[in-house]
Amino acid sequence: MKKTLVLVVDRDDDFGIKGGVDTPVIGVEQCSVAAMRLGIADPEDSDVNALYAAINIYREIIAEAGGDVEVALICGNEKVGYRSDTAIVDELEAVLEEVGPDRIILVGDGAEDEYVYPIISSRIKIDSVRKVYVKQAPGIEGTVYIISRILEDPAKRKRFLAPLGWIIALVSLVYIVPAAVSGSSVFSVTGPLIAFLIGAIFLLYAYSVPDWLSKWREKWVRRIRHGSVTVTFFMISSLFIVLGMIIGYLSLGEVYSGSVFQGAAWFMSNAMWPFIFAVLVYEVGGLADAYLSTRTVKLKYVVLSVIVVAMGLVLTGMLDVLLGYYGIGASNTLLMTAEIIAGISLALAIAIVQRRTGRSGAAAAEASEG
Repeated sequence: MKKTLVLVVDRDDDFGIKGGVDTPVIGVEQCSVAAMRLGIADPEDSDVNALYAAINIYREIIAEAGGDVEVALICGNEKVGYRSDTAIVDELEAVLEEVGPDRIILVGDGAEDEYVYPIISSRIKIDSVRKVYVKQAPGIEGTVYIISRILEDPAKRKRFLAPLGWIIALVSLVYIVPAAVSGSSVFSVTGPLIAFLIGAIFLLYAYSVPDWLSKWREKWVRRIRHGSVTVTFFMISSLFIVLGMIIGYLSLGEVYSGSVFQGAAWFMSNAMWPFIFAVLVYEVGGLADAYLSTRTVKLKYVVLSVIVVAMGLVLTGMLDVLLGYYGIGASNTLLMTAEIIAGISLALAIAIVQRRTGRSGAAAAEASEG
């Protein structure tokens, strides 16, 4: 008699993250415990219903045919993509080796079936796919409730809102950029500007920028209370940013710019290096704080500082080329070329140093383990 495996796949590892379940889970009793743990942690997660549905299918097969059947749960990774799919493959092979089924009944909540199905079917025959939909309150209230619960989940919020925000922002830029280059009035692109702001709000919310700002504020409050030296360097870097904005603004009166785009390029050309110095001062503060805490020099601060300088040189050269094309500012082809080449060379040099340092560190770690 052929052996059947009733399989549930949790691609984003809600069972592991929320319920603390170690997967793969094989057996009806172990799966019942896993469902209970996730149900207690998050009663509204649809993966709970998928696993309970798999247990129900398992019992139906036992009651009707008394066949050889087993139920199992495998999970991926919270970072949905190749990492989660690799984890699913590893756990699937472990389950197939232990259970040895001839066919599979795949049970899911319908959200990730199109991604999971090819992975499973490439390794074993799938006889049936069961999608489980959770019953919700009817009407508009139920729909609003479902949407609000989805938007509270950072992963789902990023999955659904981010593409929508990018589409709105990019489509609006198709109208905004030509108008800015041609020097048209801002009022001529009021609609696209509003659409761009809506897309930007969607992106900020999708990528949890408010939460990041809240954590950033809490981090700086702790630093101020503990008297960290980074606070002083941060204030100095802020002054450089203000200085750069003042220099850029005053420079706008030096030349005539025929469009907003040309004015923005001239502004950045004059304000960029104060901005770069601001970043360098901030990184020096981080380096000093790390040295005072650990008595070691963190290479990442040095690497980032050099990369910022390299980017500054390349951007300076490109802005000079652009401004020369518009006939704004001094045009020196040799200087433009030297700036771009120097920036690229500096970036390549620090990349080589970083790679060699990383290899030597890995070799030292292996030697110490040996």
